[in-house]
Amino acid sequence: MQIRTEGDVVFVKLESGEKVHETILKICDHRGISSGSIEFGIGMLKDYEIGYFNGKEYEKITIAENGELLSFHGSIAENDPRLHIHAALARRDHTAIGGHLFSATADPLVELQIRIFSRIRIRREINPKTGLSEISLS
Repeated sequence: MQIRTEGDVVFVKLESGEKVHETILKICDHRGISSGSIEFGIGMLKDYEIGYFNGKEYEKITIAENGELLSFHGSIAENDPRLHIHAALARRDHTAIGGHLFSATADPLVELQIRIFSRIRIRREINPKTGLSEISLS
């Protein structure tokens, strides 16, 4: 992994084989990032688990083949689940798949940008109306 910080921006290059969520959490812990946003990501993923929320639960699928990132963004919270990431990926046949990203491995690389929030505090709390762990801003 390569990482550089400038002001409130962290730019990261994940190498082949690095687990995306684990690496982002490691960066957050090492840099003291408790709230922020994942602004974008480009590169390719393999062994990615994508979910579609059907109103009650996530319908998940795992895809072993590589997918090229078309969109990658999310939020970083102080409490669990700390990461909420959505992604859209292009497949070999030029179709796209996307949704909530539960896990993925960089292959051959992923470049991403994190923005650190210093005054905005993001926490996740269960909304009794939806049953979802939603952000609460303070």
